[in-house]
Amino acid sequence: MYVLVRQKSGTALAELPEITVMNRPSDVPGFPSRVDQLLARARRAQQRGERRQALVALREATLLEESNPRLWALYGSACVKANRLDEAERAFGQALFFRQRAHDEGRARALRRVIERLGLARAA
Repeated sequence: MYVLVRQKSGTALAELPEITVMNRPSDVPGFPSRVDQLLARARRAQQRGERRQALVALREATLLEESNPRLWALYGSACVKANRLDEAERAFGQALFFRQRAHDEGRARALRRVIERLGLARAA
């Protein structure tokens, strides 16, 4: 937990404290969110060819923001690269579900085409 303390110039902290409690680093300007940190870690791991580390970071990101279709699609893509097709199928299915629920038909259609090209018929 992070605490941000503000005070007016020329006053003692004990006289006029204005305290805001912040639960996540992303609430503090200039700090990336935990999900952003995990995405950066996954990107670096993929660039180094460390697929397992990328999968772990992306999976953790999907757990933090379970209803984010972008994260599910990224996780599915990483699973395909690591030849984990069952996990990729589930991830793409989740991404498609959330895209449809958000009425994002353009991206849902594109996701269906990706699923068909990969031969993951059950996810569509």
